[in-house]
Amino acid sequence: MGTRLISPLFAEGVGMALAALRGNLLRAVLTALIIAIGIMALVGMLTSTTAMESAITGQFSTMGATTFTLQSGGMNIRVGGGRRVEEKAQPQIPLYQALAFQQRFAYPGATVSVSDVLSGTATVSLGSLKTNPNVQVVGVDNGYLMTTGLTINEGRPFSATERNEGKSVAWLGFDVATKLFPQGGALGQSIRVQGRPFLVVGVLAPKGNSAFMAQDQAVLVPVRAGHRLFGTPSSSYAVQVMAPSPEELDQCLQASMAQFRALRGLRPGEENNFNVRRSDAISAILIEQLSSVSVAAAVIGAITLLGASISLMNIMLVSVTERTREIGTRKALGATRSAIALQFLLEAILVSLLGGLVGTVLGILVGNGLSSAMGGVFILPWNWIGLAFGVCLVVGVAAGFYPARKAAALDPIEALRYE
Repeated sequence: MGTRLISPLFAEGVGMALAALRGNLLRAVLTALIIAIGIMALVGMLTSTTAMESAITGQFSTMGATTFTLQSGGMNIRVGGGRRVEEKAQPQIPLYQALAFQQRFAYPGATVSVSDVLSGTATVSLGSLKTNPNVQVVGVDNGYLMTTGLTINEGRPFSATERNEGKSVAWLGFDVATKLFPQGGALGQSIRVQGRPFLVVGVLAPKGNSAFMAQDQAVLVPVRAGHRLFGTPSSSYAVQVMAPSPEELDQCLQASMAQFRALRGLRPGEENNFNVRRSDAISAILIEQLSSVSVAAAVIGAITLLGASISLMNIMLVSVTERTREIGTRKALGATRSAIALQFLLEAILVSLLGGLVGTVLGILVGNGLSSAMGGVFILPWNWIGLAFGVCLVVGVAAGFYPARKAAALDPIEALRYE
């Protein structure tokens, strides 16, 4: 019985609320825009930080859960405030030392690679066709493919002769290959990297670029060739080690540190003069720093929505005053207090949800735009979308409750005499 009465009352309330909003369309739109701005700020910032977290996790996970890197210090990470992660400068790792570790490290099943980013501002050319001067030149070996999760789309690995004698051969990142060879056919072609000739022996599969990695915008050359042509006396090489399994990661890491300490001439008890970095640890640091941005975004959005809810309540109160005679007429015709209260409450909720819909769409576009500009990925944050509409519902109820009660409490005789 109660359900049968509530449903028609609710349907009538929705119809009356929609009719009232159409009658004051401009005011309804402007009010919804107030809500939309608050929701856009909330969803936009939370979407961008969520997208960045996803990008960070994805980029660093490509190195594998069992991969770690031995390299000299100098890391300085700070994202969105919070604590700064710093490591003091440490002696370089020369090429001969990195190669010596690779030759001597004998942990069963482990893969070791040696690499260095020799230039981040190189130009690659094919005749008169040139790339932008933002191509990375990286000295690598064949093991680099496994430790970084890269694959050769077409072509072959470097031969033993090419690696040992430092031949001028290269793998092209996907973007570089597409720029110079839009129709394909890169294999066997001679290109110039910073004016020096290289023979293309492979093209890498697309991996995606970000603010942290740029595999597609790179030229990979044998590490000895890279050192000979682009290296400097201060070049410091990184050693990537992939353990045979997650269960053996810690044991492999300890063995590698012991081996590297011996190569660096460190005595027992002496502090390491190199760093060990795990990809999951770096991503965890960055995501932790981004969490402070999320909190700040939530606070900004909450403040904006508080102002929007106060504005919505004021507008609904004005609406009650302007429609006093309408309320009196409806009561004289038999409308109950509940019907009057429900109509005004539904008006506030509908305006709030309309603003939430617009704000959510704009927030997703703005958030993903910011994320894309910083190398993130496009996402649809269903959790934030649900939160946005939940918040809009609460704002609508909170802003409409008092005006609805005031409208329902009006005396019909006094309301009909109101001018």
